[in-house]
Amino acid sequence: MKYSSSITLLMDGNFSRVGAEIYSPHMGYEQFAVRFTQSFDEVRIAARSFPTSKALGKKVTGARTSFLDLGANRGVRALVLGIPRLMHRVYDVVNHADVLLIRFPGNIAMLAMLICKLTRKPFSAEVVADPADYFSDAASRHPLRRIARSVHCWATQHAVHRAKTVRYVTAHSLQQRYPPSRLDRAFGFSDVYLPDEMFEHTSHDEDGGQGGFRIVNVAMMHNESKGHDLLIRAIARLRTDKLDVRLTLIGDGVLREHFQRIAAAEGVADVVHFAGAMDGDEVRRRVAQHALFVLPSFQEGMPRAMLEAMALGIPVVATRVGGIGEVLEEQSLVEPGDLGALCARIQQRATDASFRRREAASHRAIARNFQFSTLQEQYHLYCDELKAASSR
Repeated sequence: MKYSSSITLLMDGNFSRVGAEIYSPHMGYEQFAVRFTQSFDEVRIAARSFPTSKALGKKVTGARTSFLDLGANRGVRALVLGIPRLMHRVYDVVNHADVLLIRFPGNIAMLAMLICKLTRKPFSAEVVADPADYFSDAASRHPLRRIARSVHCWATQHAVHRAKTVRYVTAHSLQQRYPPSRLDRAFGFSDVYLPDEMFEHTSHDEDGGQGGFRIVNVAMMHNESKGHDLLIRAIARLRTDKLDVRLTLIGDGVLREHFQRIAAAEGVADVVHFAGAMDGDEVRRRVAQHALFVLPSFQEGMPRAMLEAMALGIPVVATRVGGIGEVLEEQSLVEPGDLGALCARIQQRATDASFRRREAASHRAIARNFQFSTLQEQYHLYCDELKAASSR
C-alpha cells in the first residue's frame, strides 16, 4: 500500500548531538521513528539537541527519517534569550509540516501550539505526562514551579481540546486529567519499545547471599520528581533493620552530587552505587542483574524503564502516579512519599523469594500487552486517523 504524506513530530526530548549525528536513549530510530515509517513516506523529528562528546543511546535518524534541530537552549534564561531564533525555527517547522504531531507537556510544545493558533495550522497532540505532578511541590523545588504548573496544565488542556486527534500514553489516567473534546478521535496506548525477544530473557533472581538483596532504579536526576532521595532513605532504614539491601541508580543529571551527599549523610554511600547514564541495551543488561526494580516517582506517564524491567522478568514496586496504577496490582503500589510503605514493600520481596518469583511472572505477563508487535497494530490504526484527521 502506498502512502503519500509526511509527518512532523515536534517535542521536547532528551536528544544529544555528536558531530552531525543525533542520539537518544529512548527514541532511537527502531524504538520510535519506525512506528511511523510504516505509514508515512517521511518522518521528521523536530526538537532541541545538546552537544556532547560521547553518544548515549541509539541514532534517531534512519530510512525516510530526518531530524530538524531547534537549537540547544537549556534553562529559563537561555530559553528566553533565544526566543526570537527559536520562534523562527519552530514557525518554519510548523509551516512546512504536512501532518503535525506535537507532544505535551513542554516549552517547545507550548510555543508550537501558540504558533498553530495564530496561523490556524491544524495539529494533533500526544500527552506523555501530567505537568501538575511534574511541577508539584513534592517533585520540584524550582522557585517558579507553581507558575510553570499553571501554565503547562493550561497548555495541555487547551491542546487536547483543539487538537485534531489526541493520543495518551495511558489507558485512562491522563485522559481523566485532560479529557479530549472528541472521544472518537482519542487513543490511549504507550509508545514503549519492548521487542518481542526481550520476553525470552531468563531472570537470575539475585536474592541476596554475600552480595545482598540487589535493587535497581532507572531515572534521570534533573529534579526531585523521581523520588531518589526517598529511595536512598528507604535503603538506610532497611539496613538499620538489619536487612542487607544494595541499590544501583542508573541515570544522571544535575542533582547527582546532591543525591550522593544524601547517601553519605544517611550512611549508605558504600551500598548505593551511582552507575551513571548508559544506552538502552546496557540499561537492560544491568537491570536484569537485580532482584527488584523500584520506582518511587512523584510524576510519571507510563514509564518505559518500569515496563522494560517487567518484560525482563524483574518484579516491580512503584508509586501510584500517572498510568502506573493501570498496570500494577495493589500489592506492588505505594503512595508517593510514603517511606514506611515503600520499606514494607521492599522488605516483603527481599524476605520471601517465592512471593517475589510469582510477582515477577505476573508482571512479565502484564508487560506482554506492551510488546512491539502488539502496540504496532494500534499504531497502524492511529496513523490512519492522523492522516484522515489532517485532511478534514
